[in-house]
Amino acid sequence: MSDQNSGAVPPPSPVAGLGIVVVVAIAIVAWAVIGGRLFQETSLFGGFLMLWHYANLESLDIKRLPQALVGAVVGIVLSWQVVWLTQHMGPQGTLIGLLIMLAGIYLQVIAVLPMFFNAAAMLYLTVAAAPLVQLKVDFVDLTLATVAGGLFFAGFVECLKWIAAKVMPQAASPAE
Repeated sequence: MSDQNSGAVPPPSPVAGLGIVVVVAIAIVAWAVIGGRLFQETSLFGGFLMLWHYANLESLDIKRLPQALVGAVVGIVLSWQVVWLTQHMGPQGTLIGLLIMLAGIYLQVIAVLPMFFNAAAMLYLTVAAAPLVQLKVDFVDLTLATVAGGLFFAGFVECLKWIAAKVMPQAASPAE
């Protein structure tokens, strides 16, 4: 099968690719500076992880941002609750927390409540459940950094789209 029939977008030219990398670098540096002033350095990765998710799985579609952000928060909560229950109930809390986590994974697998249990939830659950992350991160700060980072990067992309539409209106209009 060829890519022509799959509807896949062809990769950008080398020059356009370089331009994209420069724009992405600017956004990353801007988030590092802004986010670094607002959030703990151990939580700042939440915004970068949302950028990866939003760009690669949501295709930078602003309509898909709310679901991605809600899912990310759910994933963080699923990870946090295991730590919290363990701290308050010991080994029984760990077991209960893991069962809750498995229930969340199950809901994502069977596609129930996709606003909450989706790819973003599973990505953040996977990362935030890593033992080193659980031991070092402030979950509230991680949640805030994730949401703020998602809003920052989505706003950045939407501004670029708006500028591109003003500068190159023919490129912004859909092909007929």
